[in-house]
Amino acid sequence: MSATQSRTGFHVTPLRSGSSGNLTLVEHAGTVLLVDAGLPSRRGLVAALSEADRGWGDVDALLVSHLHGDHVNGSAAACCARFDIPIHLHRKNLDGFSREVLSRSPGPCPVRPFADGEAFSIGAIGVEPFRVPHDARGVTCGFALTSASRDVRVSMATDLGKNENGLFERFIDSDLILIEANYDEEMLNRSPRLDRGRVGSNVGHFSNAQAGKFLVRVLQESRKSPQAVVLCHLSADHNSPELARRTVREILSGHRFGDVPIHAARREGPTRKFTV
Repeated sequence: MSATQSRTGFHVTPLRSGSSGNLTLVEHAGTVLLVDAGLPSRRGLVAALSEADRGWGDVDALLVSHLHGDHVNGSAAACCARFDIPIHLHRKNLDGFSREVLSRSPGPCPVRPFADGEAFSIGAIGVEPFRVPHDARGVTCGFALTSASRDVRVSMATDLGKNENGLFERFIDSDLILIEANYDEEMLNRSPRLDRGRVGSNVGHFSNAQAGKFLVRVLQESRKSPQAVVLCHLSADHNSPELARRTVREILSGHRFGDVPIHAARREGPTRKFTV
């Protein structure tokens, strides 16, 4: 933890975002949190953190959304074991995590399971997990991260198939939104890949258009606009940052929300730091 870290604002840096690996750095009031850490090697994880002037010794906890290897793997578990970093994940993912991830770690690491609807704190950061539809084994979660006074809210869901069961309500009045925009529907329909049916299914991934419509619903119900929206987990085969931003911006503009800043998270390097 850094003594110079701002005591009030949230600082969120998507360091990697995509099927090749996901890693998001969240800093608030001296607490340093990673949301997912799915890069394929320890060297890659160390290098990615160093790009934000951080090391694994700075990290207070790892928060895991689900068990797909681009979100958590043995390399992340090894880093956590070395630095005694607790790993927080849904309790229904414990068996799969122990079998598929911890078994590849050179040593034990502390695991902190949470249950459905269980809000908890990691240092100065409040965590509100919620289920999202995705085809990972066990449970896939999105997260709302809040300040102690609850005056700042960062909401994220980077793998989800559809908007269901009032999911949009978790994003209302957020200061920063990270939401999946995985594919362009026309590009996916033209794709020769055999998994395109799975990608576009209700337990696959959000399209650009789905993300835009989801955000419209969120903004219509919100009393304030987010300072920024970050589109995450863009496909390398069925999307591009320019296309994702343009599609979402056009949908928002059609509902008079065109002034909301739209960004696309990068696959191969850090996106900018967002401070709210």
